[in-house]
Amino acid sequence: MNEQTAAPPPHRLDHEDALTHGTVIPVLGIRVTFESNDARVIEVVEEAFHAWHNVEHSPRLISEISARFRIHVETGDEAGGPHADIRIRAPDLPRTLLGTSRSMGIADAARREALLYTTSGLVHDTQHFRHNVLEVLTFGVLTRLDRMPLGAACITKGDTALLLTGADGSGRSTLAYAAARAGYAILAEERVTVQLEPRLRLWGTPGWLHLPADAVQHFEELKGREPDLIVRGSPRISIRTGSLDALPAMPVAQRAAVCVLAPAMPGEPTLETLDAAALQDAMIAGLDASADVFADSIADSIAVLAGHGGWRLRVGPDPHRALDHINAMFDALTDA
Repeated sequence: MNEQTAAPPPHRLDHEDALTHGTVIPVLGIRVTFESNDARVIEVVEEAFHAWHNVEHSPRLISEISARFRIHVETGDEAGGPHADIRIRAPDLPRTLLGTSRSMGIADAARREALLYTTSGLVHDTQHFRHNVLEVLTFGVLTRLDRMPLGAACITKGDTALLLTGADGSGRSTLAYAAARAGYAILAEERVTVQLEPRLRLWGTPGWLHLPADAVQHFEELKGREPDLIVRGSPRISIRTGSLDALPAMPVAQRAAVCVLAPAMPGEPTLETLDAAALQDAMIAGLDASADVFADSIADSIAVLAGHGGWRLRVGPDPHRALDHINAMFDALTDA
């Protein structure tokens, strides 16, 4: 009798479940179709991107192009600690690769598609999955489509917007949270995307703040809150901006002034005016390493944003004490 070689076990890619759950959201003004075999994924998609549904009421803001994101989930957990170790690579401008011990994903801007194979354990680590997987791959497609990412918080009052730029660690998120508690809306707290055609538009990432763990020392209501995700290697506390009544009416602004945050120093906060050239230099100096992949094109966006000059704010050790300067900048913008 001839021996028969046992067939290898089927690979996970050979028996994909049907993607029966889905939603379409105009993220950054580009319609993205999200599809999954797991209803929980679509719930997280809605949590992450629900603010962009408002754009549906302004069709002129929506691009003619569209994108697609397919997410396949299989039962299981990731290896390691409480939050999966996520590795991200951008080997070339159109593509972003993402991987964990048991998940893999790719965003391909040239095809306007993203694809993810992941575990139920990672999906149920909701904030970690939302911020570090779902948003990374979604923006990995969209930010190559005239949606230039810029590390900045953006606070608004009415139709007036103020970008807070500066290097990581300059206090953007903490100052944005203090501004939200003082009545400002938060269009973005760590990244805006700049659209130049057919006109300047600044798209935010509304819905969430991600505060460093040491922010609890400044805000009594945060005492006892534990970090629930990792952002660029640092523990962060996720806060829904809706809980602060700080969601803007629309996730986009069509003009904004710029303030560069300088590293905190002892003493009172200080504010100085910068002309266009000085502001442009300060914005470029504050770019983080992730901007390297956009080095050939981000300068154009910065030049447009810095064109009318702006400010440099040294926040100081207590973000509350910088709010008078935030108010003064908005007063100047309102009077302009």
